Amino acid sequence: MENSQFKSRSVTLNTLREEQRALNMRLLLALRLRDSEVQRSLERELEEIAVQIEDLLSGRR
Repeated sequence: MENSQFKSRSVTLNTLREEQRALNMRLLLALRLRDSEVQRSLERELEEIAVQIEDLLSGRR
């Protein structure tokens, strides 16, 4: 049972990190385009993902 829980957790962590990388790329593009509204939106999404990753790594999730 623990092994399947670990696999599920790693898939989730990998998914969150992939999403984080994609958002970072979008944020860089928004910075280059000087689109402050999109920047703020992406920064909020990145903060939410960072919290989810932290919760997952600390065992709170």
